[in-house]
Amino acid sequence: MGNKALGFTMDQENTIWEMWRRGDSLSATGRVLGESVPQIGRFLRKSGGIRPLPRRRRASHLTAGEREEISRGIAAGDSARTIADKLGRSPSTIAREIARNGGREHYRATPADAAAYVRARRPQISTLSTRNFLREIVTGKLSEQWSPQQISAWLRREYPSDPQMWVSHETIYRCLYIPSRQVFDDTKFHELRTDRRIRRPRGKKRSHGRGQIRNRVSIDHRSSAAGDRSEPGHLEGDLVFGTRPSAVATLVDRQSRVTHVVALPDGYRAETVADALIAYLGRLPAHLRRSLTWDRGLEMAAHERITAVLDLPVYFCAPHHPWQRGTNENTNGLLRQYLRKNADLRTFSQEDLNSIAARLNDRPRRVLAWDSPRQREDQVLGSSAVG
Repeated sequence: MGNKALGFTMDQENTIWEMWRRGDSLSATGRVLGESVPQIGRFLRKSGGIRPLPRRRRASHLTAGEREEISRGIAAGDSARTIADKLGRSPSTIAREIARNGGREHYRATPADAAAYVRARRPQISTLSTRNFLREIVTGKLSEQWSPQQISAWLRREYPSDPQMWVSHETIYRCLYIPSRQVFDDTKFHELRTDRRIRRPRGKKRSHGRGQIRNRVSIDHRSSAAGDRSEPGHLEGDLVFGTRPSAVATLVDRQSRVTHVVALPDGYRAETVADALIAYLGRLPAHLRRSLTWDRGLEMAAHERITAVLDLPVYFCAPHHPWQRGTNENTNGLLRQYLRKNADLRTFSQEDLNSIAARLNDRPRRVLAWDSPRQREDQVLGSSAVG
């Protein structure tokens, strides 16, 4: 049975969802189906970009075959009790089925089964709709730009013995994106990092080289402590760009995931980047700046000066290997919630950037067993001081 409102057959709907999951564009989907992009967009927005769960008929519900037997029994003049005995059902079940579908005179199996399908599509009431206190807490955390997964994990840690205060991150996403749920106001999705009106599948990113840097040292020569994250101070870094030529430098500790964002008000030429990093990192204790891993961008061409001034070795990833500094790649994605591509990042002061970094550093992280980066750094430094 097709989707009457939007004109798609079940096969077409499956194709749309499969191509959406792969990250194909709406234009490509439209070409495959021979349908317009606005038509496909309206279909996806109807469920917030989240594929509805497959419909399943409960074992206790009447089947289409049973409704056909009811219709035949009525035609033969059988009573509801007689029909129920043949089907192994309760007489009251059969009597209600006949009554809600026009009575014995108008009962027909196919329309009755279709009507049952429509009735079963009534929207389910969300946990967040019925638990006001829980909804208020989730709303507050969203306003602080916490992700649904962070909120879900925090609730379990904050209320370990009260399952009524638990909610899955998937439920939060569905309440944000599916219009029919109407749990949050229509603009609450703006609090999410991606700021998208509908939920999108993760797409693949392309890496690219940026030229040659003299005397660069390969990541293969980095210490084992940096590789296995066994001590703090081993940083990964990169630039995040706004409208050209604006950019900021980002640094993330591999062990604690503490983030630093460094202002670049004078641009991102190699000497300018070196000056900014030397000034910023020079204020950190030596045990929090043991090494720096960067990609192959030419903004790090003055890496030897950074090493000489700070006694900080700089290592470079292999070509087209962004996952070698995956912690920083992930963090840059989180920072995009605040540092938009269409923004002039030169307008952000260092105080502004420190405030943004503090938001990330105070959020719980799954990779840290739901500690925040700041908590993890304090734990490590505290244990070192005791030792």
